[in-house]
Amino acid sequence: MKEHSKDYTIDEMMTVLMAREVRNDDVMIVGVATPMVWVAFTLAKVTHAPDAIYHYIMGNTFVLEPRQVSLLYHEMNTARAYRFQNSVECTLESLPSDKLTTIEFFRPAQIDQYGNTNNICIGDWNRPKIRLPGAAGILDFSMFYSRGSFLYTPRHDKRTFIPTEKLDFISGVGFPNGKASICGGSGPQCVITNLAYLDFEEKSKRMRVDSIHPGIEIEELKESTDFELLFTKNLKETEPPTVKEIRLLREKVDPLNIRQLEVLSGKEREELLDEIIQKEMAMKNRFPKPLG
Repeated sequence: MKEHSKDYTIDEMMTVLMAREVRNDDVMIVGVATPMVWVAFTLAKVTHAPDAIYHYIMGNTFVLEPRQVSLLYHEMNTARAYRFQNSVECTLESLPSDKLTTIEFFRPAQIDQYGNTNNICIGDWNRPKIRLPGAAGILDFSMFYSRGSFLYTPRHDKRTFIPTEKLDFISGVGFPNGKASICGGSGPQCVITNLAYLDFEEKSKRMRVDSIHPGIEIEELKESTDFELLFTKNLKETEPPTVKEIRLLREKVDPLNIRQLEVLSGKEREELLDEIIQKEMAMKNRFPKPLG
């Protein structure tokens, strides 16, 4: 019987939920500037998905061995790596799709009720108020991949969850007007936030609340979303992290708390960033610890 932890933070809850989405036959795409995703994939690798493979966008490498998550020595996690191509972007369409699947989590700046996302700009495209990181591989995953796309955000609010007509740009395809992508992809599978775990209703393709995190009220969730949410008939409370998952997270996978960089902001984030850098620079062995 699982022993659930009573002592966990929201970044740990989100990381655990993301890890639980990984299957043992997945290729786990580790993108850029998404430390929570990297931590989640590593947790999955050392718990229920030992055969899952990392694909590091930085360097286009495939890695089998899990190591402690690092900020300064990211590239050293690929010490035992297999290069798929020596140049240009790694083409994951070349993988044998009947045997290998791909999973990647994206953090959208805006998302609508059908899972369409914006990571390009806020405001008019010709004269934006804010320039966002860009789409990168989101286009491929949101339109083509049979595994679909996976989304997360540690800030569930009305600036992020907005109706279609308020989307400033669509850089990631969900279910346009409630329909599947014409390119054949499976579309968004879930959205993991600091308030709830959401999926998409099968018929309407509208965003639906599958579970609410402990301590969160339904009204708070509704007030933090700028469109009407659907709810499952048997709405439940999100299963919290287990004692084992929390122990692995804190002691082995991410003892430097790098995952928290996605949750904190302002001075708190600056202080944590400085703390992580100082601890890593003080390490005698710059290779992150193997977790095998």
